[in-house]
Amino acid sequence: MIKFLKNIVTFPFKKVAINASKTHLSPQANRKRIAQDILFLVIIVFTVFLVRFSWIIVTDSTNGVKLSTLAKANYSETSTIYAKRGTIFDRQGVPIATDSSDYSIYVILDKNYVSAEGKKLYASSDEFDAIATIFKDQLDIDPKYTKDQLTTPKLSQVEFGTKGKHISFAKKEAIEKAIKDKNIEGIGFLSHLARSYSGNFASNFIGLAGLKDGDDDTKGLIGQFGIEASLDGVLSGQNGVETLEKNKNGQTLQGIAKSIKPAKDGQDVYTTLDSKLQTYLETLMDEAMQKSGAPELVGTLVKADTGEILATTQRPTFNPSTQTVIGPKNDKVSDKQNLNQQSNLLYQAMYEPGSTFKLFTMSAAIENGTFDPNATYSSAPIVVGGATDAPISDWDVSTHPNGLILTYPQGFSHSSNVGMSKLQMAMGDKTWDEYLNRFKFGKPTLMGLGGEAIGKLPDDNIVSQVNSAFGQGISVTETQMLRGFSAVANGGKMLEPQFISKIASVDSQRIAKPEIIGQPISKKTADSVLKYMVSVGTDNVNGTAYDWNNSQPYFRVGDKEISVKTGTAQVANPTGGYYEGTTAYLYSAVAMVPSVNPDFIFYMTVKLPQHWSLSFISDVANPLLERAYELKSEIDASQEQPTNELKIAMKDYSGKPVNSTVNLLRQEILQPVVIGSGTVIKDQAISAGTKLGANKRVLLYTGGKAVMPDMHDWSKEDVETFVKWTGVTISYKGSEKGQVTDQNIKMNQELKKGQKLTVTLK
Repeated sequence: MIKFLKNIVTFPFKKVAINASKTHLSPQANRKRIAQDILFLVIIVFTVFLVRFSWIIVTDSTNGVKLSTLAKANYSETSTIYAKRGTIFDRQGVPIATDSSDYSIYVILDKNYVSAEGKKLYASSDEFDAIATIFKDQLDIDPKYTKDQLTTPKLSQVEFGTKGKHISFAKKEAIEKAIKDKNIEGIGFLSHLARSYSGNFASNFIGLAGLKDGDDDTKGLIGQFGIEASLDGVLSGQNGVETLEKNKNGQTLQGIAKSIKPAKDGQDVYTTLDSKLQTYLETLMDEAMQKSGAPELVGTLVKADTGEILATTQRPTFNPSTQTVIGPKNDKVSDKQNLNQQSNLLYQAMYEPGSTFKLFTMSAAIENGTFDPNATYSSAPIVVGGATDAPISDWDVSTHPNGLILTYPQGFSHSSNVGMSKLQMAMGDKTWDEYLNRFKFGKPTLMGLGGEAIGKLPDDNIVSQVNSAFGQGISVTETQMLRGFSAVANGGKMLEPQFISKIASVDSQRIAKPEIIGQPISKKTADSVLKYMVSVGTDNVNGTAYDWNNSQPYFRVGDKEISVKTGTAQVANPTGGYYEGTTAYLYSAVAMVPSVNPDFIFYMTVKLPQHWSLSFISDVANPLLERAYELKSEIDASQEQPTNELKIAMKDYSGKPVNSTVNLLRQEILQPVVIGSGTVIKDQAISAGTKLGANKRVLLYTGGKAVMPDMHDWSKEDVETFVKWTGVTISYKGSEKGQVTDQNIKMNQELKKGQKLTVTLK
């Protein structure tokens, strides 16, 4: 462009000179001719500059540089207003995870770095040994590595890798004291945005949040796993932008600011955890880990009438403050690698549950009338499906090779595989499969946590079906088991496990309520199962939870009667088959207390211990349940009703994947129900843009084959939407409005258009 303008400007002068040399006019005529040429030149130049000026005004740029940006920089300064990440609390408001700062350490080596008085502000070579010792003591940094960094040529400042980063404030103060005592200069710290945690406190469940991009604070924090990751959209805020005015000298004018976009802080999440119970459970689980030598343990306490998770932990776990592993680990890799290899055993790991699964076999057999409490059977080994090489036998077959004569309640107390197998065969595969679906095995809880495992129903053959009656050949997750246990403990009503108590912003909140997701069995059946569970701990002949050495039940909580069931399951070896050995099993127990209308459910699993005694579980369950009763009035205290409930606008989920949509809705404290077998959402009962309060049921339609859901507690409006989508006909019994209490089509039955559905409203 510049060359072009130069040519335009110089061309007329050349033209004038050439014309003057070619003509033989009089001086007066020449002057007139030159004046005309100069006028023509001025017009051309003016036109060029006018066009250029207009171009700059229209495009706001020159040579690729935005001029308005440069102008604004002279008179204003734009800065980011950083949003605060929401805090994670326990149910009583005790902080679990909060925004904070951590530090990285550096050492100045530049000998020109001195104060105005000439005082040395750098680290000199004679201080390197002392620095290496301090870093070894405080940060566990190899002294050789420290010295190598300090003696690197031509560097004015050095840092110290991952161990020199993410230093807590307390550790920073300890290092500062150590260097002050040694009178060392040149060591400094840089502050970074971080997340502060309450030590080892349900660490795998709560998870971790860290900087999105290494040590770049400007991009904020992001959830990496656990609740921090699953609820990242709730906890994360949105940064704002602020413009500060400057004077003619470029100095910022204090107090004169215009906020272009205010920051929106993340919402706070109140979990269902109780900090006192959680802290106590961590201590008890450490003791169980030491006694058993097991590589994996999981323990969870649930409030029976709400499905709320009051405390949960696992081993291995980690301390989020130091990011060090607690429990068995691979010594060939770093703590950070060990930490990244951990999964959340509560909902991400599948396993064969063993005899605690017999609760569901008993529930199904009692509900469908197969169970006769007075009938007897022989516990001698039986062969199923011609599998003579793998007969089904009881755990005491070596003591009683010809079996015992037991009633079915005695067989349940004795944890008899043969007895449960005979009940399963009596009810038949079709009926048994129906009850497995009623209890929703093979389906994740989708309670709002990402990465949840699905589980696996037994294969469609007689051996797998029968084996599943005593908890082998079927895979579950801990949360699926807890969901099923809730039906037994809660009068047949099955509850979705809950970990969110409420979500709150500055001026509004959404409070979660218990969610009934079905009624697989009647209250009468549930109460019967609880009664038979009592004898597991009190029957001094057959009870597997009776301590014969000390002549007392293993599980004791004051004078309360306890319903309990123990379990021992073979553990699948990744290379094929099952692990072998005296203690090569997954041991488990579930305790519900009291046995009538239970208040609490405790479930614990211990995988492949080096030593085994049921006391490893009861020594956790008993004191924890005692403590739960001490805090019961505090736990039961109803939450305040929101004075200003936070309502959210329903989004359009058409074309969205089913599982991720369900998780998103649960995180908004809504209750999604999926109709159909498709993988994406085709329709939704509540239209986009509708403002919803918490706990609203949201029906989602995916197309494909539709099966009958459990409509317990549905509204008439929900039923009408279901009818429209599936093409069944509807008739009502009972009230004209209210909630569904009964339905004529059984849960999980495949539906056909025109099929008659009758529901009872109350």
